[in-house]
Amino acid sequence: MRLPIHVNEKLTQIKKQERELFQTLGRRATLTEIAQKLELEPSQIREYLKVASGTISLDLKVGDNQDTELSELLADESVSPNEQITQALLRQDLNDLLASLKPVQREVLILRFGLLDNEERSLAQIGEKLNVSRERVRQIQQQAMTALRRQQSSIGQYLTS
Repeated sequence: MRLPIHVNEKLTQIKKQERELFQTLGRRATLTEIAQKLELEPSQIREYLKVASGTISLDLKVGDNQDTELSELLADESVSPNEQITQALLRQDLNDLLASLKPVQREVLILRFGLLDNEERSLAQIGEKLNVSRERVRQIQQQAMTALRRQQSSIGQYLTS
């Protein structure tokens, strides 16, 4: 991994000041002394040095026989293309199912389960927004869920995978 250019430049400045202070003082300079010369906080100097010491190449050979690259051992946290396609198809099928509901039912489910903004809302919050009681929101949600269960076959394949 490479450090950003500005970090490399700052590290070069730190090392240069370290050498100059060593020659001037006849001993290793403290972080505070280096920080004063560079007009930085000691914590910033510490952070730059910490970042510099923690970098290693992903091409680094590891293992008993040095035959495996470090990059091969790291888990890939990204979503696979198959999962992306499955999620897109699920989203489309879910939108089709929601389109079959009455507008108020659709709105209640979208708000209740956070389908647009990933923020689930309580029955009371939805009731406030729609100017109905909490109980009425619960009834609308129940009616919507019943209607969706009748169409379960179109979304059932996602539940098993």
